[in-house]
Amino acid sequence: MKKIIFFICVFLLNLDSKPIDFSLYKLDSTSPISDNSPALLIISGIQGDEPGGFNATSIFIKHYKIHNGNVWVVPNLNQYSILKNNRGIYGDMNRKFADLSESDPEYQIIQNIKNIILNDNIVRILHLHDGSGFYREKYINNLLNENRWGNCSIIDQNTLFTYDDLNTEVSKIVEHINENLLNELHRYRVRNTNTSQGDKEQEKSLTYFATLNKKMAFANEASKSLPLNQRVYYHLLAIEAMLKNMDISFERDFNLDIKTINSLINDKDMNIVINNIIEIPLHNIKSTLNFFPIQKDDVSFYSNTPIVWLFEDNEVFRIKNGNKNIVYLNPFFIDFDYSLKNVSLVIDGNEIEVPIGTIIPLKESFLIPPLGYRVNVIGFSKQNIKNEVDIEIKRSDLMDKFAIDKANTKFRIEFYKQEKNKPDKFAGMIIINFSNDK
Repeated sequence: MKKIIFFICVFLLNLDSKPIDFSLYKLDSTSPISDNSPALLIISGIQGDEPGGFNATSIFIKHYKIHNGNVWVVPNLNQYSILKNNRGIYGDMNRKFADLSESDPEYQIIQNIKNIILNDNIVRILHLHDGSGFYREKYINNLLNENRWGNCSIIDQNTLFTYDDLNTEVSKIVEHINENLLNELHRYRVRNTNTSQGDKEQEKSLTYFATLNKKMAFANEASKSLPLNQRVYYHLLAIEAMLKNMDISFERDFNLDIKTINSLINDKDMNIVINNIIEIPLHNIKSTLNFFPIQKDDVSFYSNTPIVWLFEDNEVFRIKNGNKNIVYLNPFFIDFDYSLKNVSLVIDGNEIEVPIGTIIPLKESFLIPPLGYRVNVIGFSKQNIKNEVDIEIKRSDLMDKFAIDKANTKFRIEFYKQEKNKPDKFAGMIIINFSNDK
């Protein structure tokens, strides 16, 4: 499988500056017969307070392989509102597809996603949402009734003009989900909004725009009454059903169960890389890291998790996984230097060479040989040492309060370029991990 990723390196914006464009991932098989195969487009995050969808697509991008066929994924259509944990900072984005003024702050984002929907390769769209309660055809109680949106799969009409049967296709999705229910209360239904018969609100939606343009479009709702891992479970079942409907073969590297999904949402390998010279492991990280080197301008980042984001907010920097806060970085502003590429270290008595921005596991001790850059081991307890090289450092030499993780096993080594009569420049970071878990 080839995995093509667009917008992998994102330049940081102040959170209050303007809307943030979405990311597009293409998960295409390497099979020659798949090069021009019809593609499925999966979209999530149009409303920033619906984490079931964008956590599901994040897991899908990281942990699924496509063997034949093509799948395009937009996990974060409304990235700005995701970071704000708000349905829509500039109004409901899912009501902007019929008519929209060019003065709307999200106008260009809407045009961009419309262009993807209208791409000739795209034949089906699956739009993921979290909805209130549990949909039922008739009123049962306040939680289960015809005005609720949770746990249903949605079409705007029965057929796509005179050909494809939308109702048959969505019924297959519902059938697959219901074969794998966690609880009878969660049973899915088909919901046909009959949008063209006068539903003025639904006429403004993404799926109806796609339908009008002869694309088979479906929405899947998971109930907000469910915990996050269960919402993700039902969204992944819907995705897998759609793949099977399109004869797209796939595999995942995990068992589809609630416990496993919970561990994937809180992935132990989750990271973020800043300006290519800092890698931060995010699992079990402390809530705040102080005096963290940040470049004043031109900050960029990428992550192995599609919905991890770094942004500036009220003079601090924050990292979120979707709309869940991970860590605050209190910045130490400094110019960056990119001349240092690799560093020699003595780890548990063995000398190794590693790229700058690496996380190094060890058991007992480390030492940094002289290398022409000033070295600062954050938390080293011995004072009045300006350049901490040629010193064997053990865990007992490091103060807990300077560890970056809650288990007090991971510590920063910072490198600085020095030039006569000029301020130091930050040249990169290595993380030392005193456990064998990376």
